[in-house]
Amino acid sequence: MSSPQPHTPKAFSVELLYVFVLSIRIVNAVSVRTFFQPDEYYQALEPAWRLIFGDGWVTWEWLEKLRSIAHPMLFAMLYKATNELLDLFKITNFVTRGEVLNVAPRLLQAFFATAGDIYTFRLARRILGDEAGWTALFLSMGSAFHWFCSTRTFSNSLETSITIIALYYWPWPTRHVSSEKGARNWAIDAPETDLKLSLSLAAVACILRPTNVLIWASLGAFLLFRATSRAERLHIVSEAAKTGFSALLLNSLLDRRFYGEFTFPPYTFLKFNLLQSLSSFYGRSPWHYYFSQGLPLLMTTYTPLAIHEISSVFEKVSDVLIHNTESRAAALKLLEDQKEGKPITNPTAPPKPIKELSPSLSARLQLSLTVITTIIAYSFIPHKEVRFIYPLLPILIILTSSAVHGIKNISHKTRQRIVIGMVIVNLPIAWYSTQLHQRGVIDVVNYLRRDVDNWHSLGFLMPCHSTPWQSSLQVPSRRGRTMWALTCEPPLHLSTQKEREEYLDEADVFYQNPTKFLEENFPTPPAKGRNPKKRMFEEKRYQWPDRLVFFGVLEREVMRSYLGVGVGNGTEIEIESEKGEEGKTGEGAVVGESESRYTLCHRFFNSHFHDDSRRVGDVVVYCLQTPEEEKAWSA
Repeated sequence: MSSPQPHTPKAFSVELLYVFVLSIRIVNAVSVRTFFQPDEYYQALEPAWRLIFGDGWVTWEWLEKLRSIAHPMLFAMLYKATNELLDLFKITNFVTRGEVLNVAPRLLQAFFATAGDIYTFRLARRILGDEAGWTALFLSMGSAFHWFCSTRTFSNSLETSITIIALYYWPWPTRHVSSEKGARNWAIDAPETDLKLSLSLAAVACILRPTNVLIWASLGAFLLFRATSRAERLHIVSEAAKTGFSALLLNSLLDRRFYGEFTFPPYTFLKFNLLQSLSSFYGRSPWHYYFSQGLPLLMTTYTPLAIHEISSVFEKVSDVLIHNTESRAAALKLLEDQKEGKPITNPTAPPKPIKELSPSLSARLQLSLTVITTIIAYSFIPHKEVRFIYPLLPILIILTSSAVHGIKNISHKTRQRIVIGMVIVNLPIAWYSTQLHQRGVIDVVNYLRRDVDNWHSLGFLMPCHSTPWQSSLQVPSRRGRTMWALTCEPPLHLSTQKEREEYLDEADVFYQNPTKFLEENFPTPPAKGRNPKKRMFEEKRYQWPDRLVFFGVLEREVMRSYLGVGVGNGTEIEIESEKGEEGKTGEGAVVGESESRYTLCHRFFNSHFHDDSRRVGDVVVYCLQTPEEEKAWSA
């Protein structure tokens, strides 16, 4: 591929493009209906909600000071501003306020996602040329994983956007350099402000996710290699050190304000997750996960071309290296022959040296090696998730665009058909992952928030963090409502690996034997105590709530085996009273009569399949009916 000249789009065209992309990302943000990972809520929105409104689930990571408050602080400021605007416009309706506060973080994330798309386009245009830049933008907008994840409130999503912006301002090689003695090798032509801006953004990305340093360690090594003088290397190192120190100092002050003491979350994060391997408590994957599963999930149809481009880049650079080695060997032999006075029968001129590699090829080599070294480094960590390598997606999209435009002997229309075809295959994946798969756990929370006037207590018999919490429910405890869910605290108190492997958290204990757990941790079930007319409140860890939520896989075991009811067609459950009246048993039976009972309020489709057997089935909500409510329900 020929080396393109750097091109900076006109200001008005970039602004117009930003508005266009933003409009699409806003649609993306408001249309996502599914759940991905708990961190979207519990590491971002819950701490932010707690900062402003005083309620919110604080997970163990915050208690152990593993997380920096920098990322949640963005949403805290957004919540505060949104809440004040709602007050200003005198919007007092709880449901309306809830809808606005619920969508606000996604809308903010849409701006960050848009910036990621635009800077993917700009970096591809800078390295590869105009046409490849537009291809990269189209591939970015058409990426199923981007559509699925870019507008979610993960720190990984913001990290991805910040990383590609920082990469755009990184001092990439922009011209061939003279091979004359004394000439600067790979001159850094970018303005000094660009390097400082890139380093500043990189520092922010590393604060959000300390493992982002892997990307910059690779690129930094290249930058130091390109520098030809000791003074230049010292300048680069000093700028990086000053920027990093300033970012850490500001972040430490922010964390000091939140935690009430000075702490260093990046170190604690790395200590817990790398040195103590506590992250493996949440799952372990084989060493090849990112290569065999992560990249295909991240890239979908782009994967073959991205791999081809990385292979092609290494092949081209290898050819140049071999060529230059042979050329230098030939030149050295020629010089020795001349000194010895031997006749020269086949003189050869040395080919161009390696430092005359095109800037485009050099940039693609650096990006390719960054992808590989980062994935290899992540592969040594037992706990693996595809979102951990999400910041590599814009880089891989640029490499895919390069591969598309590197295909020889095809027409422009054929090239367009290849790109459009890859995106078309992504569309149903994007639709299914954002509209269907795991939507029940989101739908149930929205239902409960809108139905808040009809319940005072709420319980979730689910694996921990299966649903959003206060940032989505938005039901302050001071309004006389209580909520509980099963927990999954890691074995921080255990020191040996064997003890950690055998450890079961509360959710594990429940699913190991639901009936035993309910007997030990709950009072007598409603209408089975001595006084069936009142709910039994005993000194137990949990109380039976007005609304009980769980996955369909537990429906028969919890409702029939423990509560002793007939499930029938799944629409109603009647609990046997203490009067001893025996009714029919078996399928569709009604067991006795009772003064109060649980009734199925709602059933939400969640997924067609799930890799966690505990989350199989619909999400169901059962309501505890009093006699008065029962009459109203029947009417």
